[in-house]
Amino acid sequence: MAAAAGLLLQFAWMQGQAQHVGAVWMTLRFFSYFTILSNALVLLVSAASAYRPCGRWGRMAMRPGVRGAVLLYILITALVYHLVLAGRWHPHGLALLADTLLHTVVPTMYALGWLWIAPCRGLRWHHLPVWQLVPALYFLWAMMLGRVLHAYPYPFLNLARLGPEPLMRNALVLLGVFVAMGATLVVVDRGLSRLQPERI
Repeated sequence: MAAAAGLLLQFAWMQGQAQHVGAVWMTLRFFSYFTILSNALVLLVSAASAYRPCGRWGRMAMRPGVRGAVLLYILITALVYHLVLAGRWHPHGLALLADTLLHTVVPTMYALGWLWIAPCRGLRWHHLPVWQLVPALYFLWAMMLGRVLHAYPYPFLNLARLGPEPLMRNALVLLGVFVAMGATLVVVDRGLSRLQPERI
């Protein structure tokens, strides 16, 4: 799977840079990125639905609300990276391969799968507020790890450099992006549901 390959490559590359900070520090740093967590969710949901579709986790992974949430998170990963972060660094070699897999290949493949390969519709507006729990928890996680590691995962979440007020403004903007993108997914899903009978 592309998600598994990307995660393993990224972890290996980061551990290769850990000689001055230690493996534990770099492992925590690895898990501080929303990119890693969203790709891990893609991997878990895809594996559960593919290998144990009739099992408890497989049925949970196939729920429309779960699939919609994972799609939202991986699309936000791609959107923020390509619009905000991509110009800030220029990876090479292993880092470039991992970067491409995690930020471009996996989001594209998962979105196409959601649209055409397994088009199980059923998103509802009540899913939208529930989906915001993960970014809210991630924000707390990133702030906690930032204090522990003295390093924040993204420049727009860097409390030490920005200060509390700009940080909260950035957090609210990001929350707005999550809500807007989530609402767009619900609208698209409901529109596709109306076309479903014609796709026989």
